[in-house]
Amino acid sequence: MARKASLLVVFLTVFIDLVGFGIVLPMLPLYAKTYGAAGIIAGLLVASYSLMQFLFAPWWGRLSDRIGRRPVLLISTAGACISYILFALACYYESLWGLLASRMAAGVCGANLSVASAYIADISSPEDRSKRMGLIGMAFGLGFIVGPALGALSAEWFGVTGPGWTAATICGLNLILAYFVLGESRRPESDPAPPPPRLQQITRMLKRKQLACLMGVFFLATFCFTCFESTFVVTFTGTKESPGTFAFKQDVPVPDIDEPFPVPNWHVVTGEEVRRGEPICTLVTFASTNVINAPKSGRISLENWEFAPPEGKVATIDYTRTIAYYMLVFCGLIGAVIQGKFIGPLVNWLGEKWLIVVGLALLGLSLAWLPLANAPHFYLLLGALALFSVSSSVYRAPTYGLISLNAGPNEQGEVMGVTQSIGSLARIIGPLIALGLLDVSIRLPYFICAAIAVVAAIVAAVLLKPADKAVLVAEAGLREKKVGEKPPGKINLRGKTIHEEGVEGESPAQVGPKRINLRAKPTEDVDSGANEKEGG
Repeated sequence: MARKASLLVVFLTVFIDLVGFGIVLPMLPLYAKTYGAAGIIAGLLVASYSLMQFLFAPWWGRLSDRIGRRPVLLISTAGACISYILFALACYYESLWGLLASRMAAGVCGANLSVASAYIADISSPEDRSKRMGLIGMAFGLGFIVGPALGALSAEWFGVTGPGWTAATICGLNLILAYFVLGESRRPESDPAPPPPRLQQITRMLKRKQLACLMGVFFLATFCFTCFESTFVVTFTGTKESPGTFAFKQDVPVPDIDEPFPVPNWHVVTGEEVRRGEPICTLVTFASTNVINAPKSGRISLENWEFAPPEGKVATIDYTRTIAYYMLVFCGLIGAVIQGKFIGPLVNWLGEKWLIVVGLALLGLSLAWLPLANAPHFYLLLGALALFSVSSSVYRAPTYGLISLNAGPNEQGEVMGVTQSIGSLARIIGPLIALGLLDVSIRLPYFICAAIAVVAAIVAAVLLKPADKAVLVAEAGLREKKVGEKPPGKINLRGKTIHEEGVEGESPAQVGPKRINLRAKPTEDVDSGANEKEGG
């Protein structure tokens, strides 16, 4: 079956991959804290994925320029599937080292976003590139709608290992889909030069002023976003030692028992995570035995009692974590709508530059608002999250679009790989700082990120240049023309016979400079030698 390069298929590939990522990411800091990690250790655990991605993403981008986008996407998807299996096993054995290994493996193979961006650039004209890059953002948003929802449901239905196995299954299905349907987008003439050393590769990109400015803004914006995604669930839910900003709890009532003084036989301990339907207590009387099951999944607090349960309940279950996941679903839904429906009209109205500036300014406002929304004012939290989702959605696609428009047709994979490395660097530093500061003050990381977002907006307003679509289209056409032209003839220094094919209707001599054989004798000498032989 012939496979064709398809925008829909690459969108589905990225979306399914991000669903698996969205299942695991919100739970990772909580799992780390549950297994006894301090804030800075939890930050290191979260950052390990991005550290590996920072080291390997540009190499994957270069490889995709040489061998094609499709095989690289297949390899990275298979690696993600294996990493989620490791994650499930680490959760089963409650191993911090296992969690670290799973995230490092995922980071090594984490090339999907940069290569998918290059894939879209391959099949998009310059004037449509920013709009189509919005599909990456839409896939990102949808992945963070479905992912956290599946994560919460799988944890409730299958226990602590459920999210890992669910993510591995989804990535396995994604691999099958991509193998049979995904076509190649890279054109044969896009033959890159040999890769330079990593430092040269990054510094060469940063010497181009607009690319340097765009990547700097992208770094600051990604830093702010990753601080949010690393801390929000922990901030909202809290841990056993430190309560969060909100608390959603459900009492476990005592069943109707006619006999007095039931004796409880506990199956769980205070602070333990329980699943819905899991037995938590058995009440034994002279005439009957009553098993009490957990009505919800969450962290349980047992009531201390001797003769009768106080206030008619045996325990309280804190299910704030589940609500936090659905808050992420809420954010993702808004982000998907913005990036899927409004990015194109907004780019046409404001242009890429001012859309980036407005998005970053609103991002700073939302981050300053978030830590001020405390219980019982839940509507304030929803408002802050909605503003955060809108602002973080409108700057991402035009930033990717402008970066792509400032890159040549033969370096899309390389530029996107370097961009992904810049983002990974922000994702390395962000969790370390944010989760470390969270142990000091619950508001501190948000206020710092708000100031950084405002600084990024000012930098973008002052240094970025608006995209001139007409000039970019003309330059792209000129580059394509140069790629299609026949290269000048080469000089043969080794004296080997070279056969050149001319353009139809022209002789080889008319096509380009004739190749020179420096080892052959001059024509005059050969002729004179032949004449001497004839004369002799």
